[in-house]
Amino acid sequence: MEFTGIFTILILLLVASYGFLILRFTYGLFKQENTHSENIQKQSRPPLTKVMVSVIIPVRNEIHNINRILNEIRLQDYPADLLEAIVTDDFSEDHTCAFVEKFIRLSPGFPVKLIVAGPVEKEKTGKKRAIERAIQVTSGDLILCTDADTRREPHWISSMVEGFEKSKAKMILGPVMFENERNLLQKIQSVEFIGLMGVTAGSALIGRPVMCNGANLAYTREAFREVGGFIGNEQFTSGDDQFLMSGILRKYGNKAICFQYDRSALVCTEPERTLSGFLHQRIRWVSKGRGYRDPFVITVAGITYFTQLFLLAGMLSGFWLPHLFLITLSLWIVKLLLDYPLVYLMARFLDKKGLLGYYFIAQAFQLFYMVGVGLAGFIFPFNWKGRTSRR
Repeated sequence: MEFTGIFTILILLLVASYGFLILRFTYGLFKQENTHSENIQKQSRPPLTKVMVSVIIPVRNEIHNINRILNEIRLQDYPADLLEAIVTDDFSEDHTCAFVEKFIRLSPGFPVKLIVAGPVEKEKTGKKRAIERAIQVTSGDLILCTDADTRREPHWISSMVEGFEKSKAKMILGPVMFENERNLLQKIQSVEFIGLMGVTAGSALIGRPVMCNGANLAYTREAFREVGGFIGNEQFTSGDDQFLMSGILRKYGNKAICFQYDRSALVCTEPERTLSGFLHQRIRWVSKGRGYRDPFVITVAGITYFTQLFLLAGMLSGFWLPHLFLITLSLWIVKLLLDYPLVYLMARFLDKKGLLGYYFIAQAFQLFYMVGVGLAGFIFPFNWKGRTSRR
C-alpha cells in the first residue's frame, strides 16, 4: 500500500479514537450540566458539617499577590474556627515572608501560619516540598490547595467543602479559568484552557479523571499520607496535582475523585502575557509526562498528541501531496466539530461564551504549538519562578 493510503488509515484511526474520548467527556459534562440546573431549581445549599479546612498557599516571590489572597481567605463565609491558612514559602527572594508576617500581626483574629524552610532544607526546593512542609503542621481534615496568583469569591471554601460532603470523595477537583485577557495571545490561551478544563470536568464526571489543577484542589490529609504524598516523583518540577491524583486513584479507585461543578468554587488566574512565558509554562506542564503511570492517562495523552502530530504532518505534506492535504484538512475540521460542544459547554459554565469567536484561531494555534511543546517538554529545560529546570 502506498504512503498516502497508510497515512490516511492511521490518521483516520487516530481521529476516530480521539473523537470517541472527547464525546465521552462531553457526555459527562452535558449530563452534569442538566443535573446541576435541576438541583439549583429544586434545593438550596445544604448545611455544612464541621469539617476543619487547612488552606495551603505555596509561595515564591509573590509580594504583589500575598496580601490580596490572604484577605480573600479572611473574607470567606466559612466559619473561622474551622479554618486555617498556611503560607508555605519556597525560598522567596523578595519580601513575601515579611508581608505575611505583617499581615499576621495586623489580623490577630484570623488563623494564619507562615512556614519557612530552614537552612538544612536548602536543597528541598519546589512546590511539592513546600506543600509537604505545610501538611506536617496542618490541623485540618481537608487540605485545600491554591496558588497565590489566583482570585476567588467568598463562597469558595464552602462550595469545595460541599463537594466533599456530597461525594465523600478523597479528592475534589475545583474549576479554574483565565481572566483579564488583554491581547490575542491571552484570549487564545483562555479558549484553550476552557477546553482543558472541559476535559478535566468531563473525564472526572464519567469516573475516569485524566487531569486536575493545583490552583484549586482539595484532598483529605489522610489520603495524602496513605498514598505517600509526592514520594516517587520529587524530581519533576511540575505535577504536584497530577501525581497525587494518580496515587489516590490507585489507592482508592475512580470514585475517590470528584469534580465540584459549581461556579461558587471557581478560582481565577491570568494567562501568560508573552509567547515566551506561555511556551515555558506549557513545557513545564508537559515535562511531568515522563512520570505518568496511569494507563488511561497515558492513552489519552498519547492519542491527543499523535492526533495533532499526524494532522500537522498531513497538512505540511500537502506541499508535495495535495490530495493528502485535502484529506487531512477535512479530518481537522471534523476534530474542530468534535471539540466544539465540550468547549461550548464549559465556556457557558464559566460565563466565557464571548471568547468562542476565537475558537478557530485557538485550534489552529494549538495544532502548531502542541506538537513542538509536546516534544520539547521531554528534552529542554524551562524557566519558572526565577529557576531553570534541570534534566
